[in-house]
Amino acid sequence: MRIRGIVRTATLEENPPGTDQIEMVLRAQGVGAGQPRLLIVPYKVLLQDPSLDPELIQGKGFQAEVAEDEAGRWVVVEISLASGRVLRDPDG
Repeated sequence: MRIRGIVRTATLEENPPGTDQIEMVLRAQGVGAGQPRLLIVPYKVLLQDPSLDPELIQGKGFQAEVAEDEAGRWVVVEISLASGRVLRDPDG
């Protein structure tokens, strides 16, 4: 499924806990009705694009190809981000 929206928050988490498997959890807004608002960016995608820094992508628009995995999570297969922020910086 192809979706577009804005990255509201981005955090790095271990999954499963206690392992070295890191993934990024994105909370999105502005996606279409019935589309997922919680997305998982797997480690292999993070390795492919060093610009996927959780502090830098918050507030930016994105377009992503996502697929639902066997656990019901929406996993990012491919993602591209806008160059500028769409949302205001929460610190400013």
